[in-house]
Amino acid sequence: MKKLICALAFSLCIGTWANAQVKISVLAGPSLTNFIGKEVKDWGTVDEKPKMAVRFHGGLVVQYPFNEKLSAVSGLQYSTKGAVYEGQESGQQGEFTAQYNKVLSYLDIPLAVQYAINEKLGIQAGTQISVLVSAKVKNSEAVQDNFGLPASEDAKDDYKGFDMCFSIGPIYNITEKLLVQFLYQHGLMKIGQYKEFGADVTYDIRNQGFKISLIYIIKN
Repeated sequence: MKKLICALAFSLCIGTWANAQVKISVLAGPSLTNFIGKEVKDWGTVDEKPKMAVRFHGGLVVQYPFNEKLSAVSGLQYSTKGAVYEGQESGQQGEFTAQYNKVLSYLDIPLAVQYAINEKLGIQAGTQISVLVSAKVKNSEAVQDNFGLPASEDAKDDYKGFDMCFSIGPIYNITEKLLVQFLYQHGLMKIGQYKEFGADVTYDIRNQGFKISLIYIIKN
């Protein structure tokens, strides 16, 4: 079902909108991501709040103009999110600094509105629907040595398959073809879960991110 939703969204962007008067662009850039929520401190094993992580995003953007000022924005993007938990733990070699790097991969479908303030500067706001592709915990060498854990563990069962966020931020035209965008994204859904032994528990863990994107227009 998740693959079907993304395939339909991609087909809509390329097939239907490409025949209209739209802008089609590619974008890529770094993301600064973290977990927020009431239970975020308990989500790690180190009794510490998570630290921001550097991640990546990239994909396709489709912009459909209503008039000279207002347009709708969608597309299909791949992004990595998550956070880093770090703190003191006791292991076989005594007390040590443990680090757990939680990496979540998503397919994102933005649904936003963009308003042109002037010829160079605009602002974009809206929502984004995300489908979880994978989730992993990358253990530091100290964690591996003390607890006998592998370098990477599958954690997809610990997270909801869908997510949604609110996005807002400015976009600036560097040239006619090249733009730069800054977006703040605030998670609207609780994504932590536990579903073993008949349990069905949801935890108040949400995604948060700051995205810096370079956008190149391939069809204007």
